[in-house]
Amino acid sequence: MTRTLTKADSRVPVALCWHYFSAHVEELRVQVLAANGTPSDLTATWALGVRADGDWESLGAWPGAAVGPAFWRSVWEDLDGRGVDRISLVCAADRDARVLCPGVKVLSPLRWGLGQVSVPAASGVGVLRAEARRVVRDASGVRPARLSLERLLADSGAGRAALSPDWLVWLEQFRAFYALRPHRRAVVRAGDEYLEQLGLSLSRAVRRHGPFVDLAAAVSFVAQTISRDELRLKFSKLPKATRPALHLVGPDAAGLAPPSQ
Repeated sequence: MTRTLTKADSRVPVALCWHYFSAHVEELRVQVLAANGTPSDLTATWALGVRADGDWESLGAWPGAAVGPAFWRSVWEDLDGRGVDRISLVCAADRDARVLCPGVKVLSPLRWGLGQVSVPAASGVGVLRAEARRVVRDASGVRPARLSLERLLADSGAGRAALSPDWLVWLEQFRAFYALRPHRRAVVRAGDEYLEQLGLSLSRAVRRHGPFVDLAAAVSFVAQTISRDELRLKFSKLPKATRPALHLVGPDAAGLAPPSQ
């Protein structure tokens, strides 16, 4: 599905696929100017959905942290109004996400728990955490994941201290993930990887932007940025011979679309 998002129409709901196998939720800290002009840290939440065939798209962004029935109910009402009929799995830390839709299964995010302090992705610890996440994603169960992590830490020279001290306890949370059939684990794994790729570019864009006038402006910026980066990421994976020509859309160049759009 081709979507065009510009600054002028960013408030118009974008139609979505009716069924996603998994939805992956991420929180982002943004700076918002207070009445006295002082920036303060607030939270915006964004998510992407992955279909059973592995295709994916951004679901949008919302104000506030992904916590509590009220938040999840408002998100589901938004998604329901945009055509989403069902989400099978939600990867989120808050168990209140079960109110998102009937029968949803909530899984702990695979990317959480391997370190409580943010570190540069290119640093030694950042690289180790990325490798550890890959090991957890690719394992077939808790025991194989534990053994693979032990080997990784032994070979890295960084030792256990590079990860959370309770990473063995954290690993136990993923029994529900490993209980999925292999092809379904692959879908969830892919969604987690997509979220990580988009999250890096989104964080950079928010830092470059600086403080927002209010939380609504921050959420709108996040929604536009992930839609733009989604298209760019998918475009970059196409064989060069099949890539359509793209041009920038909107006064702020926030959107991409084929020339025919």
